Amino acid sequence: MNIDKICEQLTIDEKIRLLGGVGDWHTYDCNGKIPSIMMTDGPHGIRKLEQEKVGDIETSKPATCFPTASAIACSWNPAIVKKMGEAIAKEAKKEQISIVLGCGINIKRSPLCGRNFEYFSEDPYLTGKLATGYIEGVQSLGIGTSLKHYAVNSQETRRMTSNSQIDERTLREIYLSAFEEVVKKAKPTSVMASYNRINGEFGARNKYLLTDVLRKEWKYQGGVVSDWGAANDIVSCMKNGLTLEMPDPKGFHTDVLKEAYKDGRITGQELDNWTKNVLQNFVSLHKNIEENYEVDMEEQNQVARKLENESAVLLKNNSVLPIGKEKKVIIIGELARQMRFQGGGSSHIQPTKMTNAIEAIREKGYQVTYIQGYQNEKEELGEKQLQDTIEKLKQEYRKKDCVILYFIGLTESYEGEGYDRKNLKIPQNQEELLAEIAETVGKDHIAAISFGGAPMDFSFEKNVGAILHMYLGGQAVGESVADLISGEVNPSGKLAETIPFSEKDTPAWRYFAPPNDDVEYRESIFVGYRYYETFHVPVKYPFGYGLSYTSFSYSELNVPEVYSGGKIQIRFKIKNIGKVSGAEIVQLYICPIESDVIRSHIELKGFQKIYLHPGEEKEVILELDERSFSVYDVEKKAFSMLSGKYQICIGASVHDLQLKANMEVVGNSYFRNERELFPDYFREQPHGMEISAEQFYQLLGGEPKHDKEKKRGEYTVYDSYQDVVNVSMFGKFVRGVVHIGLKIILRGKSERDPAFKMVKMGVEEGNLEGLIATSGGIATPKLIDMLVYNANKKYLQAFKRLLKK
Repeated sequence: MNIDKICEQLTIDEKIRLLGGVGDWHTYDCNGKIPSIMMTDGPHGIRKLEQEKVGDIETSKPATCFPTASAIACSWNPAIVKKMGEAIAKEAKKEQISIVLGCGINIKRSPLCGRNFEYFSEDPYLTGKLATGYIEGVQSLGIGTSLKHYAVNSQETRRMTSNSQIDERTLREIYLSAFEEVVKKAKPTSVMASYNRINGEFGARNKYLLTDVLRKEWKYQGGVVSDWGAANDIVSCMKNGLTLEMPDPKGFHTDVLKEAYKDGRITGQELDNWTKNVLQNFVSLHKNIEENYEVDMEEQNQVARKLENESAVLLKNNSVLPIGKEKKVIIIGELARQMRFQGGGSSHIQPTKMTNAIEAIREKGYQVTYIQGYQNEKEELGEKQLQDTIEKLKQEYRKKDCVILYFIGLTESYEGEGYDRKNLKIPQNQEELLAEIAETVGKDHIAAISFGGAPMDFSFEKNVGAILHMYLGGQAVGESVADLISGEVNPSGKLAETIPFSEKDTPAWRYFAPPNDDVEYRESIFVGYRYYETFHVPVKYPFGYGLSYTSFSYSELNVPEVYSGGKIQIRFKIKNIGKVSGAEIVQLYICPIESDVIRSHIELKGFQKIYLHPGEEKEVILELDERSFSVYDVEKKAFSMLSGKYQICIGASVHDLQLKANMEVVGNSYFRNERELFPDYFREQPHGMEISAEQFYQLLGGEPKHDKEKKRGEYTVYDSYQDVVNVSMFGKFVRGVVHIGLKIILRGKSERDPAFKMVKMGVEEGNLEGLIATSGGIATPKLIDMLVYNANKKYLQAFKRLLKK
């Protein structure tokens, strides 16, 4: 494609129109002069809609549903994440899709974020390595990607207007680190700008992030696409680094850009640069389209199965698993029949096939009895249902030759895109029934098979002898359960996030998802295990933890005594000392022994998955470099390796450190003593971080502008729909009409349904200007202006706007 020549052939109007999508999923063809390409949601499968319809997130064409990011992250294996990317790309080629919108790499600030199932980890190092595999896999077949959501998009509550207030070190070390790794190494086709504001400026028009960091510092050459409806003040968006607005702006932003071009706010050179960016990074992908591309869908299902087999985490096992074929298996719980294998929202996929766990275990040759026990979408456990379940169990259960598999976890209404959880609780009926079963037959022969996209309350552990955690394992999760409980596959997954006892043990719980747009990241760098380990806070299951049907030993750690720069090798040996083959995920952590800088006591800096037969031993070599020992120096505006004594630790989890050695690092000093300036970050913090506003604002470099108390007269089109409509009579009337409209559009769906929740939240919490595009034009510029005028008591202007075309 000759980009310069095509650009010369396009008219001004065609160039401007090219900067926005057509419909929900296509680019503009410039009146037939260039091809239009299609993009679809990912990231764990293709969601190609049969037809475009407002509010429809579920009527997509059948596609393989692979394990979600929260599941596949537990594989700790970038190579198989790359295979997943390749498999997704095959189906994209089959459907003539040019860009898969994924993967999502937002850091799991809190386990309560409703969209955590789409993200990999609480750790940026692990996230970056896994996401690099995904991007390389998809792009290896000529399919484009969109790395999202850039940046600091760690909650669903008020996600379209919230303002992430964050200090520069935390931004760089925690929330941008994985983006930096993937951008530099995998070179994603595009980066998706997030809805939220970052230190006061929306992601899609954030010059610091899009131009200064992404383009200038990281030398990124790809495209930047807005999240759907995230482009506000389109002229500022384009000038500050956006490439393509999605979805279709319905003429509104096109007209704004034309006006800006006419009055000289946009130059011809700028317009040509933007046009060439769209042509180069989006339209050019059309050349990779292949007619009649065929994909073996059964083979795809087997890929999904193998991926989940490597990702499931064995959390507890008192010799209950694996189960011999001579044993009778009693399966209890509707989650065994109506399995939870994906999350709700824009990533929702219609699977090509689904074999539930009951069928899959029977296919292994086991004698299986199934008892429903509870209903997935009901909270209460009726007395008759409880009595019937226990009675049937007594008839079927024989202690010596039976194992009970109890299916338990978060159901669909508990988590999804567009809304956050309030706590870690699981459905009460599931817990009550399990407690009764354990009381009746004892816990020694009960294995819990658990499901969920994020950490949950595992206090039911006291009532079972084993827990096999599947996360949300894709369409082959039932077959994977059968493979794992039979022992045909040895579990090798390890947690990519910490599972706390309670949401009130988490570092950010005081500041997460407030009822206003001020989201203060007061916990700073202490996210996930960085908090728990530094402040000695007990957890249910630590980061990096996972059991196996075999055992491993570590030995012969070899570490240089002094390090001053360059790459160094850390060597040690790992041996399978058990009786079956298995895989161990070895983890390398660096631990600064003493520091006057706000810093975690332990950080992951290397890992590898090692496959070993019984008695087999291998040497492992992991590399460290200057970045491994660096913090972001806010004075130098660069990463800086800090001098001092460090401990190099090798372990099976962040808690289980098997080998340790000291190392002296010769580097730089930090420009200030933060122990004196910010004492809150150095004192004990046993129940989440509690940081004074004074110290946090000093860390930020000044007190930010607050949005907590907006008064009538101050509302703009960038405020949320719910905030604006609630303050005027006209707004309340519109809200009532919209609520009726939503019920019509989503008729047949319960208000507990994730699809209903997502669409409802998208409207209520959406910023007004963004609703013009995401509503498919139902929300017109005139209506939006009238809502703002009425909210601000400017009734005459509202009336004049009503009369104006």
